[in-house]
Amino acid sequence: MRLDGKKALITGAGSYGIGRAIALAFAREGADVAIHYHSRPDVAASVVADIEALGRRSFALQADLGEAEACRQLVREGSERLGGLDIIVTAAAAIYRKPILEITDAEWDHMMALNLRGTFACATEAARLMRANGTKGRIIVIGSIVQQLALAGQVAYGTTKAGVAQLARGMAYELAPEGITVNVIAPGATLTDFNRDYLADPEVRQKRIEAIPIGRLGEPEDMAEAALYLASPGAAYTTGITIFVDGGIMLP
Repeated sequence: MRLDGKKALITGAGSYGIGRAIALAFAREGADVAIHYHSRPDVAASVVADIEALGRRSFALQADLGEAEACRQLVREGSERLGGLDIIVTAAAAIYRKPILEITDAEWDHMMALNLRGTFACATEAARLMRANGTKGRIIVIGSIVQQLALAGQVAYGTTKAGVAQLARGMAYELAPEGITVNVIAPGATLTDFNRDYLADPEVRQKRIEAIPIGRLGEPEDMAEAALYLASPGAAYTTGITIFVDGGIMLP
């Protein structure tokens, strides 16, 4: 198995989305997985149970990742309980789909705190632990196509994702000599709890599908396959890149 014996922490895995799919994929490939959740302990418990059913160790940790110290404590506790940390995936995020002239200061600050500062705090704390333990670790950041593509109603969200993409590039450059890789997965329109209500509108859904050359929405499992590559030994020479998993929407 590609991740046999590895220890991973995945933020935002306590919902029906990309984090959960990555957690299960990692477990199937032999990793023990700690999952983070914010407000849905029932879903988090079901993810833990699914991982344990695959024969791997798992537990759930609650934290508000809009608070920097909560991020660092999450990473430290996850590493301590796992007995080390080889992989971290930062998938937790928030979005307000509103025109930029209607975004409030509070909404802007929430997205910046969770999406950008939360990623910074989790990723850098993981890097400190990896360096202290001599671990050639993997840091995987979940970005978005809107880190590069402008879409109406997602300008503020896209700003945070452009920030995490540049954060990952800079970290990759600084940490490369220590064998710690940092990469980004940028999903296209993907059906998750994050956007299920938004995509439930038939007109919105059809418009999004028509923009995708492959002709369908993404599934969380599509992102999990990319994460498996980036977390695997085969990606030891891959760092500082963004993998767009978007059905070709970025091609035109």
